[in-house]
Amino acid sequence: MSKQKLTILSVNTRSGTSQKTGRAYTIREAQCILEQSSDGNSNIVVGVINLPDALADRQPGDYLAEFALAQGNGSDAGRLVPRIISLVPYGNPRPQPKADAKAA
Repeated sequence: MSKQKLTILSVNTRSGTSQKTGRAYTIREAQCILEQSSDGNSNIVVGVINLPDALADRQPGDYLAEFALAQGNGSDAGRLVPRIISLVPYGNPRPQPKADAKAA
């Protein structure tokens, strides 16, 4: 498993019905900037990665992403592809305003 800084710029949702199985699907694609280091060299990669259902509520921002390799499906069938298994806010998250107790 690998942990790297991932900046989510936006999340696009696609949904429909599989022609092959007839089942409904929803895919959340995160447009990202990945910052990685290897042998003291820093590298920035821009691209799209699918968010698993368990992480579908993530908003744009900076995260420490944990990746694992998994067997792909669809056009990636038989290939090892990276999957996000954890997203933790990176750095100092901005404080969220507290709800006014009197307003409730």
